[in-house]
Amino acid sequence: AAYGLGEAALREGLYDQAASALTEFIDNYPEDPRIPQAYFLRGDAHLGLSAWQLAINDFNKYLELRPGIIDSYAHERIGDAYLALDQPDKSLESYAKAADATRELTSLLALRERLAASYLNAGQPQAAIQQYDAILAEAQNGPYRASIQYQAAQVLLGIEDVSGAYTRLQTIVKDYPSTYSAYQAMGILLQAGLSIDSYQRGLINFSNEDYQAAIQDFNAHTSETGTASVDVLMMLGQSYRGVGNTQAALTTFQTIIDTYPTDPGYGKAWLEQGRTLFLANDVPGAIQKYLDLATQHPDVPESAEALWRAGYLYSEQQDYENALATFDILGQTYPGTDWAQEGLFLGATLAYNQGNTGQAAQLFSQLAATGSGEYRAAAYLWVGRLYQQDGKEDLARQAFQAAATADPGGYYSIRADDLLNGRAPLQPPASVTFEFDDAAQLAEAENWLRSTFNITQQGLLYPLSPTLENDPRLIRGRELMAVAAYSAAEQEFESLRKEYEADPLATYQLAIYFRDMGLYKLSINAAATLITSAHVDTIQAPKYLARLRYPIYYQDLVLPNAEENNLDPLLIFSLIRQESLFEGFATSYAAAQGLMQIIPDTGAWIAAQLAWPNYVNSDVYRPYVNVEFGTYYLRWILDQVDNLPYVALAGYNGGPGNAAQWLSISGPDLDLFVQTIYYDETRTYVRRIYEQYAVYRAIYGGA
Repeated sequence: AAYGLGEAALREGLYDQAASALTEFIDNYPEDPRIPQAYFLRGDAHLGLSAWQLAINDFNKYLELRPGIIDSYAHERIGDAYLALDQPDKSLESYAKAADATRELTSLLALRERLAASYLNAGQPQAAIQQYDAILAEAQNGPYRASIQYQAAQVLLGIEDVSGAYTRLQTIVKDYPSTYSAYQAMGILLQAGLSIDSYQRGLINFSNEDYQAAIQDFNAHTSETGTASVDVLMMLGQSYRGVGNTQAALTTFQTIIDTYPTDPGYGKAWLEQGRTLFLANDVPGAIQKYLDLATQHPDVPESAEALWRAGYLYSEQQDYENALATFDILGQTYPGTDWAQEGLFLGATLAYNQGNTGQAAQLFSQLAATGSGEYRAAAYLWVGRLYQQDGKEDLARQAFQAAATADPGGYYSIRADDLLNGRAPLQPPASVTFEFDDAAQLAEAENWLRSTFNITQQGLLYPLSPTLENDPRLIRGRELMAVAAYSAAEQEFESLRKEYEADPLATYQLAIYFRDMGLYKLSINAAATLITSAHVDTIQAPKYLARLRYPIYYQDLVLPNAEENNLDPLLIFSLIRQESLFEGFATSYAAAQGLMQIIPDTGAWIAAQLAWPNYVNSDVYRPYVNVEFGTYYLRWILDQVDNLPYVALAGYNGGPGNAAQWLSISGPDLDLFVQTIYYDETRTYVRRIYEQYAVYRAIYGGA
């Protein structure tokens, strides 16, 4: 009990309680096999208490008892503690040991950057350079490599190794011209009197939006060579536009049109002229430029995009007649292209919203006949809706059937299937089943895996192979989980998962292993990779695998809270899957937290409504708090929006006030409501949960 209490207290940031509980465990159970991990955990608690020397002692004791597993992570913590004690030499020594030990590559590179900075602070520039070169030996990302080279060059300049510094700066300029590091490197080299050819200067300045300098460089290049290529003229025109010189930009793009009529950049030059006019607030001129391209040069690939742009600008100007006419021409002239499909859908929706159902039907029918996938499904769905409005039920049903098969698993196909079967949007099934014969379903899944992927292994397939069991990343990840270093563990495991994505058997084994470790996001991603590689939809896969991809974890929390708030538990599972993939410590870019991704302000408001005792923001990382708060909030939103679940979902993501506003515009019709949502993220969110709910209903629902 003391070990568990210490680990739980550490997760909650209760460092005093964690240290006390773990000390009790270490003192009273010296033979327990978890003693090494207890020292590591207590070391983290001491770090939290700023008890630096005690932390160092604990991590050293861990390394003594359990060496060779996560040494890098232990030494890094020791280095942090020595740094806090203002003992830089010992800190440096510990960081060096951490870098020399093995760990996941991304975190190792970050550690080497810290080590390089520590060497610089200690007055050891050559050692810092060695760390930068060790990073460059592994790193693949271009901008990151450029930034490391630049840091190394700065160090060399600091010790007056000018030749070495310039070599590195020249490498950046040559190999990574689109980066800010190249812009910085170029400035140093030019100031030192070194030459960089005018084209490279222009490319670097253009990429870093120093348009005035780019203009000078490209004009110099043209003078030097006596000619200007299409790419130089294209960047020169965009640079003129960037400094507000509209006429020079138009003239430069016209040079491409006049000089290079067969070049692939010909059509783009027309588009750039149109965009230049638009940015100069000459919308009619932009529209005419786009129309001229499409009319005069219909065979140029960019003509389809030009027509789309013209139609869109007409619609933005509320010139709906010309917008619809333009989208109609686009669909007829370039049927099946992405631009035509998007334009026809936009035009048809616009016509419907304007009450012009005749033209809406024409454009939707055109899209249904020429489109594919999602657009085809959407078109048939709306054709069916329009037939329904005219009382033509047989034709409506035929259209819905076509929509249901056009994009299996996609929002519009699922929506059409609901209409065919008389289901209300997100209607709960008559019954749900959350208990299964796991042994029978496991056997079925493994037989399917054998036949689908030609697996010859005998016996049970799910136990980890010796290769996976002995992979250092799995060994480190397992140990990091044992010492509650969850983010580091996830990095190690994710590196392993990605390496084996093309191996169905290993992916299957990892999906089971991650599930059993409570790493649900990793398990879901592995299951998704496995099912996708079999080229089947989730509901066509064996149920055991389908449940791995669409799981019902945290049943003990979801089911009672759903019942208390009169919510469909399948909707809650769908929402949690969309929000966090069941990862309890997930945090989004918007600072939303936990399973149901509750933002801090909302969490504080819910806590006040529930009179939650001693609430602090970190409480929402506790699954039982998060699910109770999230289900309460969803129920509260439902009560504000006429109990319409799809509107509540929009409110959960985009704000209850916005959802109420969209509902007031569209009315309760789901299809109109989805089209009314003007946040792309929220519209996608509602559609994705609708798709996921259909899978949950198929797996867990009755008739």
